[in-house]
Amino acid sequence: MAQPDSRRRGGLVPTLLCCLGVALALAIAVAWRADVYDRNIERITGAVPDEEGRPVDDPGENWLLIGSDMRGESTPGKWRQGEADADVIMLLHVPEGEARAYVIAISRDSWVDIPGHGEGKIADAYSMGGPRLLTSTVEELGDVRVDHFAAVDFAGFEAMTDALGGVVIDLPHEVYDPTNGWYWEAGENHMDGEEALRFVRERKGLSGSDQDRIKRQQVFLRAMAEKAVSEEVRTDPRRLDAFLTAASESVAVDEDTTMGMMRGLMMRLVGIGPEGAVFLSLPAGSTGWEGEQNVVYLDEETSAGVFERVRDGKLMEYIAEEGLEHEAESLEVQGSEY
Repeated sequence: MAQPDSRRRGGLVPTLLCCLGVALALAIAVAWRADVYDRNIERITGAVPDEEGRPVDDPGENWLLIGSDMRGESTPGKWRQGEADADVIMLLHVPEGEARAYVIAISRDSWVDIPGHGEGKIADAYSMGGPRLLTSTVEELGDVRVDHFAAVDFAGFEAMTDALGGVVIDLPHEVYDPTNGWYWEAGENHMDGEEALRFVRERKGLSGSDQDRIKRQQVFLRAMAEKAVSEEVRTDPRRLDAFLTAASESVAVDEDTTMGMMRGLMMRLVGIGPEGAVFLSLPAGSTGWEGEQNVVYLDEETSAGVFERVRDGKLMEYIAEEGLEHEAESLEVQGSEY
């Protein structure tokens, strides 16, 4: 089995920061604006379920991270019933007493049990019942407890990208979407916010559909995160403030999450460092159709094993045993898919 390549891990910690509002970590260095950024962050009441019937809390910290695709503009907020979708679903697990952080990606097309609604795509839980129902669905799927919830509006990614002056994405192969006529050449592509948003949302030109789009989103988030922590941004107060403002205005968290908690998590992730960051996806056993919906049937045995090791603190051992390290560390190797 191939050994993990730390170079490929290098973007993972910044990527985590991005999903939780990468700007908040940098805000420590510009404390004079921290209160402003804090006020920009939306708090969602009831995002995390009540205590009764929930899984036992495991040692460590679990965050449910969502990339929200807004469908309308009738009311303010990062989630509007019937108008919001979840394009990116990830569980961030930071175990206690271990210098690692794990990001477990769950395909939005995964066919799962949605509490009170029967079977459906896991993304449907978000559109039907918002953060609370999606959190309950993830907890039931893995029998793991979600401590906190965070969502980033995809429109925020566009604003953050523009605030940075665009990002450069290096593609190992050309990408062409025949449906929309979008094309990106092999090599470096400088993308503004609008083009970057097209890049992360398009999936009709991908052979693996949503699973490949997850990889594409990882590549984009890494590029944006690397730009955000670059010297040219950190030493430019106006550009930095524009990025921090766009990021904080795009983030929503559960009502119990404080700025102190977010800063604490950010500092812990920075302390863990790139060598301790591991990304993996719940593997698909197969794909198929449920009515007119194309869905992903998760590999139940492997998925159950992943969540069991989250609970007992032995996830890294399981990743090595099952050969999941290659899956976790091979964005560049699998570049042909994005």
